[in-house]
Amino acid sequence: MTFIGRDDDLRQLEDCYRAKKAQLVFVYGRRRVGKTETLTQFSKGKETLFFAAQNATKEEQLAAFSRLMFEAGAPGKDYLQQYPSWESALTELTRLPEPSDGGRRLIIFDEFPYLAKSDPSLPSMLQNLWDHTLRRANLMIVICGSSMSFIEKELLSEKSPLYGRATGILKMNPLPYWDAVKFFPDYRAEDKALAYAILGGIPRYLEEFDPDDSLASNITRHVLRRIAPLYSEVEFLMHEELRETAKYNSVIRAIALGGTSLNEIATHAMIPNATVAAYLTNLVELGIVEREFPVTAKPKERVKGARGLYQLSDNFFRFWYSFVFPYRSELERGDAHGVYTRHVAPVLHDFAGKPFEGMCREWLWRESVAGQLPLYAKQIGRWWDRTSEIDVMAVDDSGNRVIAGECKFRTSPMDLSMLDVLRDRAARVGIEQRSYMLFSLGGFTRSLSDVANADGSGIRLVSIDELFDAG
Repeated sequence: MTFIGRDDDLRQLEDCYRAKKAQLVFVYGRRRVGKTETLTQFSKGKETLFFAAQNATKEEQLAAFSRLMFEAGAPGKDYLQQYPSWESALTELTRLPEPSDGGRRLIIFDEFPYLAKSDPSLPSMLQNLWDHTLRRANLMIVICGSSMSFIEKELLSEKSPLYGRATGILKMNPLPYWDAVKFFPDYRAEDKALAYAILGGIPRYLEEFDPDDSLASNITRHVLRRIAPLYSEVEFLMHEELRETAKYNSVIRAIALGGTSLNEIATHAMIPNATVAAYLTNLVELGIVEREFPVTAKPKERVKGARGLYQLSDNFFRFWYSFVFPYRSELERGDAHGVYTRHVAPVLHDFAGKPFEGMCREWLWRESVAGQLPLYAKQIGRWWDRTSEIDVMAVDDSGNRVIAGECKFRTSPMDLSMLDVLRDRAARVGIEQRSYMLFSLGGFTRSLSDVANADGSGIRLVSIDELFDAG
């Protein structure tokens, strides 16, 4: 399959590779986000030693790395069967043959946390070697891992031996929607948005759908059937990353059903608040859940967290807990088509409403960076108070100008009444300089278009097709 997206990530890695000094770069992100594929793409045309660590013993890891080093021409092959220690193996990186193209030798340690788990002294050893020899060598070393908490706490924090040694830190995020939908080039815009609402920006999930098959068939065949990898994907990841998966299931299910505050989630899950708070912290670290604040919230408010709401940041987790988890009995009996027909199809557009709002916010960021908005956004997000909510809002540096937006993933066109509602809600924000954006799947009525097209209206209408233009 053609490699899709990651242009900026690849560009930044390439900048590190072209730098004059030796490089120690950390690349990390949640499982399935595409780290290995991106590093494989980056390594093309470069003399690379790519070591994919396994969950194995120190001796097994060292034996595998030794074989790789000897194949790359390390001098130790002439007198060793394998390196006696990681220190001797890593020291020999400086004795590898110089690349024939005159470039830099690229060393990639994929899933480095497995190595550190089998030998906890490895970070200290690497730090010592980096300080004394490796940082003066013609090398670019990439440390890659999926355990985000391990990378951040054990390798990058102030307490880590490697603290301050990184020459680059790249946290890989899911693909933006405009790259994610390139997996389905022939889908119409509506189905592209629905596919993204289901799968999110995780390449591994996007690859499972057949771009030549219909959306309904893809959902039925690749999510709802027991044999499908996506059917068991969430359970696999939960068991891989967490203990007490039954309780985590209850917490995530509560959020999928609409619980957003700590109290609501604890009530739905029937778990004490303090316990739920600890579970939510772990889920945030894994990139499954996010804590959201009103876009105008001050830093002090965000620290106190009184107004923060919890949301599932992973689209596929939200879909799985909405349509797979509750209907497991039917699905286990092979009734994938029935579950799709009765439970998924009737509410799929409603389900896609929240992901569609996320798409609109991503689009606003892209437009702001390109200078295509009436302001340069400092913050983009949602806004709410006790009585009303605005789907998307952009605020400039001064905090005196905003763009307020309403998003509707419905097949009927948006009319003037929606603009009136948005204006009323925006007036509650307390910022005088306001402009408006309306995002709609079903387009806009003639009367609304006429008002928006009037000179100086401060209103912009954004269709579903425009969201995918120049993506």
